[in-house]
Amino acid sequence: MYRKTVKTFLFGSIAGSWLVLAGSVAGQKQAAPALPLVSADFVANKGGEIIWDEYGIPHIYGPDLLTAVKGFGFAQMESHAELILQKTAEARGRTAEYFGPGTRNANVEHDIRIRTYGIPQRAAQWYQAGGSFQRLILQAFVFGMDEYADKFSQSIDPRFRQMLPLTPQDVLGMEQYTVHFTFLPETSGLPDELAAWQKNPNAKSIKPAPPATRIGSNAWALAPSRTTDGNAILMGNPHLPWGVNQPVPGLDVYQWVEANLVIGDPKQPWLNASGVTFPGSPFIGIGFNDYMGWTHTVNSIKNADLYELTLVNGGYLFDSAVRAFDQRTDEIKIRQPDGSYTTQTFTVLNSVQGPVVAQQGNKSLALRVAGLDSPAMIKQYWEMMLSRHLSEFALANSQLQMPFFNVIYADRYGQIMYLFGGRQPVRPGGTYEDWAGILPGDTSSALWTQTLDWWQLPKTIDPPGGYVSNSNEPPWFATFPQMILQGDYPAYIAPDSTFFRPQAGALFLQSKSRFTTDEVLTGKESTHMLFADRVLPDLLSAARVSADPSARAAADVLERWSRNSDASDTGALLFEKWYETYLADPSSPRSVTWGPEYPAFRTEWSDAKPLTTPIGLADPARSVGYLIAAAKQIETQFGRLDMPFGDVNRIVLVDHDKTFENVTGLTNSPASGSGDPFGGIRVLYFVPAPVANQNLAINGDTYAQLVKFTKNGAQAQALLSYGNASRPGSPHIADQLPLFQAKQLRAVYRTRNEVEAHAAKRENY
Repeated sequence: MYRKTVKTFLFGSIAGSWLVLAGSVAGQKQAAPALPLVSADFVANKGGEIIWDEYGIPHIYGPDLLTAVKGFGFAQMESHAELILQKTAEARGRTAEYFGPGTRNANVEHDIRIRTYGIPQRAAQWYQAGGSFQRLILQAFVFGMDEYADKFSQSIDPRFRQMLPLTPQDVLGMEQYTVHFTFLPETSGLPDELAAWQKNPNAKSIKPAPPATRIGSNAWALAPSRTTDGNAILMGNPHLPWGVNQPVPGLDVYQWVEANLVIGDPKQPWLNASGVTFPGSPFIGIGFNDYMGWTHTVNSIKNADLYELTLVNGGYLFDSAVRAFDQRTDEIKIRQPDGSYTTQTFTVLNSVQGPVVAQQGNKSLALRVAGLDSPAMIKQYWEMMLSRHLSEFALANSQLQMPFFNVIYADRYGQIMYLFGGRQPVRPGGTYEDWAGILPGDTSSALWTQTLDWWQLPKTIDPPGGYVSNSNEPPWFATFPQMILQGDYPAYIAPDSTFFRPQAGALFLQSKSRFTTDEVLTGKESTHMLFADRVLPDLLSAARVSADPSARAAADVLERWSRNSDASDTGALLFEKWYETYLADPSSPRSVTWGPEYPAFRTEWSDAKPLTTPIGLADPARSVGYLIAAAKQIETQFGRLDMPFGDVNRIVLVDHDKTFENVTGLTNSPASGSGDPFGGIRVLYFVPAPVANQNLAINGDTYAQLVKFTKNGAQAQALLSYGNASRPGSPHIADQLPLFQAKQLRAVYRTRNEVEAHAAKRENY
């Protein structure tokens, strides 16, 4: 049996104080009433109800907070049991023990890496350090997950049952594995830095490609002054890899799960919260209640670093002295084909910067990430979820237990906010670019030990432009007229330019004075390539005077093209191929402001004209040569220049067998949307498919929420592109895809009457 007892805990309102934010919070706003976190008679058999709607969204009803949290754990296992247990094995650093060494010893290497990071030990520490409120949430959540596994054990393959029971420490381990040791290194560009160093550790001048933050998300908040009916609107649309519901493996940590949590009287609840989180997390990470909501985008924060150490006499050089490593020995078990186990012992070295993650000769790399001293993320997010207005939300968010993310906020009182959030290291000076690449590990001058407080971070509340937005650009461009001035903050916080996708969003939000929710949705779904608008006139003019008939034929296709990347569009493939061909030539001229990912522009980006530059091509005649080469490649590959975008770029969603090792295709549908650097607001990224002349969508538009905050509550639409389940045989993997292809969202059922009218299944937990 996997059940545990959860202690009784009585707790009142989170609103113990008011935070005055530049006079922005009106005194007449009522603080949230005391919320029953748990009834006094809470015991193991305390339960509630889950109503599943036709899209597999669980509406979880509980009389108190901990009962609802227990139901949240139960429902997540019902939708994602195998995924959660797989992530559990990964976060424990025991995949080789459960599944064997893996292809080319991948599981062994993974487990050593997880143990080197210290995730299991730190998870145990966080469980104690996170406070009693968080511990009770963890206990209730895990109780619900284990209750499902106990009740429906035969639905779970033995390959995964061996991880049971789950523990609160497992949840904290998954949190660290996902956020601190996957997202933070990726957004700081560390995988590329590490790979380059391993190829040539002496190439100190090599800087990595720009970090993956441009792959991130879109978010807009409109004040009542910018909407037709005078209600604030929040649009959130995170862009992440598509988890396990597409055929490319290794993306499980990015999966979303959607839910609705209703606490108290089902018809007059204390809390009615909707949104998404990562499976295995006991809080809503992006979402809303009837009073306010928030969303996140990946910001340009650099708070994970690699330090190069010089090894001397078994230690390392630091401030002209040799320091000894802190050493510990660990071991992993490795399952063999016959079911027996071998043991591998290894030594973990820790420097003052952090654990050593690579070594070559007399050099090694140490990893330092922010937020490892912040154990109460779950507490913070529950306090955010329980907030009813900006003062409460800001008080909760100011704990900075989440080490990164921009925060975009809106509420029923008409307030909006943008915050450059997270644990921003305090550095001794320099620019953002100065801190790119691998840092010297032999001096304390490069070692950050403190981070900025919440009040020191860039933010704007209720700006005069009536909106805030972010598409992964630096904070200086969150609203126009600009309210966050770069000169007011350390230069190392963020770069100083904004790219095509955030420009497209800002231009849309400035295209009219007021918007309806339908118009906001139209803008969010735009596939128009702003990059093409800026460079095609020069490229086409030069192609028209070329003596090469291929140039003129390509110009004809691009002239007719809408400059969108919808499935039916002809011209998008040719334009993308021209861009790829241009960059494939290392001698082609590149942008002096935006770097090697872009061609040299006739007019480069300027902070004086941040939304209308860059424009044109510095060398149109040479650019035509790349167009000719691209046209010949397209013609050879597809037999025509005007190949529809969606005939090549496809959405393939998959089902798994019970072992979660083999997949079966469910869809092969035309896709609409492109990635950076093309400047479309609707984003998809593709990789080559096993089928010739096709690409697979693996990243981009995932969850979308569009919320209007009225005085009577939230009215919302949402979509999870790849469905709200991953379990073998689930009908809720591909059921939302038709809406995604049609650029539509589905209604979010909020009231009990709405949920009852759309009930597909009921159960008690």
